[in-house]
Amino acid sequence: MNRTPDHDMTVRGSIAFPTVYSTGSTIDDNAAAGQKDVPVTATTNFTAADRVIIGRGTAREEEFVVDSVDAGVKIVSKTDLSYNHTVDADTTVDAESAAEQKVLAVTATTGFVAGETVLVDEGNDHEATYTIDSIQAGVSLTMVEDLAFTHDAAETVVQTGTEDVVEVCMASLSNVIDKAHYKDIALFLPSTWTTAVITFVACDTPDGTFNDVVVADDVGDVTVASVAKSKVITMNGEIRDALTALPYIKLQSGTTASPVDQGTGSPEVNYVLTR
Repeated sequence: MNRTPDHDMTVRGSIAFPTVYSTGSTIDDNAAAGQKDVPVTATTNFTAADRVIIGRGTAREEEFVVDSVDAGVKIVSKTDLSYNHTVDADTTVDAESAAEQKVLAVTATTGFVAGETVLVDEGNDHEATYTIDSIQAGVSLTMVEDLAFTHDAAETVVQTGTEDVVEVCMASLSNVIDKAHYKDIALFLPSTWTTAVITFVACDTPDGTFNDVVVADDVGDVTVASVAKSKVITMNGEIRDALTALPYIKLQSGTTASPVDQGTGSPEVNYVLTR
């Protein structure tokens, strides 16, 4: 919250809409870079147009918007993935594979992905790490590097995947506006604002639990009608009266039941408070 006083009669400030995350599911099969399908263990938390993030906080973190949902199977991105998002795969060496060549014979290739790293014979004399260059399905893994050792049959081969969590991103609730001692508020929407109704949540302290603001006679949300970018909003009538006595408020893009994500444009809304 950024607030600048002006002779104590007017306050100008700005607020952002920080992104919050809710776990949607986890990847349950490989999702390869350059394609759009993301297999997940459950699809119930996703809908088309959701903004989601994979692997938040990892080297493969990336966001995308859901184009469609294949119930119980996968979500489909509107854009190609930038990274491989893999699950752990393991197998064993199927036949002796000689050092200083690239082909490692294995009992199975299911779950392995070109470009991923494998660890062979972990904890033993032939322990080595390689990067998969290509795969002959059901037969072998061809490495980028020459094999450092002759790997014997039954040695372990493990791909350490990221088994990434897929989370739903939502930026629909603003930072706090300290409205105490000020009666009126005007809002200045930027060009990055996504069209949405605006509702309000309020609290009697700046760090308490904020709840929906409703009007007593019908217990309906105090709502600014759906408004587009680059508009100035002044409050009148019932809305102005409802907000007058509230000391701490947040703007809500959409409603609690149907939020509208402002995260893509990351808008910063300016406001003016007057006595």
